[in-house]
Amino acid sequence: MNIEFAYLGTVLVLFLVTVFSGRLSIDVAALLMMLSLVLPWRLDESGELHGILTISQGLSGFGSTAVVMVVSMFVLSAAMERTGAAALIGGRLLERASGTETRLLIAVLVAVTLFSAVVSDTTSVLVWMPLLLVWVRRRGYSPSRFLMPLAYAALLGGQWTLIGTRTNVVLSDFLRTQTGDGLGFLAFTPVAIVNWICVVGYLVVIGRRGLPQRDEEASLADRYEVTEYLTEVMLTAGTEGVGRSLREIEQGGGEVTVLGVIRGGDHLPPGPYLTLEPEDVLIVQGPISHISALMARPGVEVREELRVQDQTLRSVDLRMVEALIATGSRLAGRSLAELEFPKRYGLSVLAIGRGGRSLKGRPVDERLQAGDSLLIVGHEEVIRSLRSDPDLYLLESRAVPVTSKGKARLLVATIPVVVLLAALRLLDPALCVVLGAMVAVLGGCISMRAAYEAIDWRVVFVLGGMLPFGLALEHTGSASALAAGVVGTFGSLGPHAVFAILLLLVVVLTQVVENTAVAVVIAPVAFELARASGADPIPFLLGTALCASAGFASPLAHECTLLVMGPGGYRFADYLRLGVPAAAITYGVTCVLVPVFYPF
Repeated sequence: MNIEFAYLGTVLVLFLVTVFSGRLSIDVAALLMMLSLVLPWRLDESGELHGILTISQGLSGFGSTAVVMVVSMFVLSAAMERTGAAALIGGRLLERASGTETRLLIAVLVAVTLFSAVVSDTTSVLVWMPLLLVWVRRRGYSPSRFLMPLAYAALLGGQWTLIGTRTNVVLSDFLRTQTGDGLGFLAFTPVAIVNWICVVGYLVVIGRRGLPQRDEEASLADRYEVTEYLTEVMLTAGTEGVGRSLREIEQGGGEVTVLGVIRGGDHLPPGPYLTLEPEDVLIVQGPISHISALMARPGVEVREELRVQDQTLRSVDLRMVEALIATGSRLAGRSLAELEFPKRYGLSVLAIGRGGRSLKGRPVDERLQAGDSLLIVGHEEVIRSLRSDPDLYLLESRAVPVTSKGKARLLVATIPVVVLLAALRLLDPALCVVLGAMVAVLGGCISMRAAYEAIDWRVVFVLGGMLPFGLALEHTGSASALAAGVVGTFGSLGPHAVFAILLLLVVVLTQVVENTAVAVVIAPVAFELARASGADPIPFLLGTALCASAGFASPLAHECTLLVMGPGGYRFADYLRLGVPAAAITYGVTCVLVPVFYPF
């Protein structure tokens, strides 16, 4: 083992530790990884310090084909979401199939898989989840019976094409740097279709029996375990709060939150700097002990005291809704206090859900994470504005509107053209995706400003920061050394055994490590394993891509599984019970069929 091999191993371990511990976000950790590869630390023969990679090599990830394709995929996916193209495609399908639970489940698995084959898997979940909730709740089904299969369908669809998931793009880009030609647009499809049939068959026949049955009759307040009261209080001229701002009132009121102010029949949003006047009616919410302390103040008259429920909120012109912190949201990593949430949105947060459970303690002090669900209270017109907010995704029991049928149809027509051009190799797949994004912009489906906002820059920095690590593994000979060690131990069993061991490692890693990171680290190792085994690298990289999208057994494996955890009320055990067999099926199908379609 040379010093560079040990250095890269240390860098990788530190990267994983910092990400898993939550000390650093994955994008920051990826940038630090890139810096560690270019910073000079070792003396060469001439006595000069140098790093593992040159500066141009270290920054090459940001100019890679993979990053350009992923950025274009974000724009195209956002255009599909904003125009309501998914509602145009799937609304009638879900309506016709919602007669029985089994038929609706099959319809979801088919529609979302096909959608995810050409649109980002994460976007597919965000687009289809509110659409599905409409029909689930109309028919009286439990969302927990459908949301996990929805996430699985998005992951399965991502396996079908080159642009289905960024993992495929990363592995294709690596192959392009090695051989001058990447993976074909539909190179994944034959194996992915067979895998889809097997996994969907398992989910419909056996797996759905293990899905939890959450009581949908429970109100949002009950689901979030909100044990608080809603009270109307009126301030008289002698009240100590008159002339003070809401911020000052709330700071002195313990855990009492002001949800709104009624002044002369007008409902005012609870801005922190709103100055209170005599005869203002405050709609306050909080634990009974703190409300009692507030009511004991001189000049405070109680108007009405109610248990916090959706029907009681409507009586005072307020509505309770559930919203999701989107992946890449600018709210993630910050607390409600830091964000000044009531001032920014004119809304109040009653509770935060994470990992299928309601967090205890004051919501205002909790740092938000991607995938968190917020129980929000506010006026209807203010809540309506959330539907266009890129940082929060509103979960409503109403259909997602088709904003423009003409633009939605343009996108629906554009996608098959992009797929056909790439599949027939009339244009390079990377160029096809960029072309599709530009059609969306020029066709008015999405503005340039919205396109920039749609790009998840966290993903861009993760890719740009991590791609050079794969180059470093190759440049230092570390990938070749690892491959030689594996082949030396298992090579006598043949390339099929080496291939199976590689895919087993990928399936296990992708349950606990972000699948893009798995692809970046494994790509050079898979390539060198193929060469050392005397096999073609293409099946090794294809198998890696398919198994890297098998993160079914953990909510932390992928954004898709994380996003449905809160709204579905799932626990880790639910993912293990349903996801381990699904991951095992993917592993078995890939091991058997990839060598059939792409001989070694």
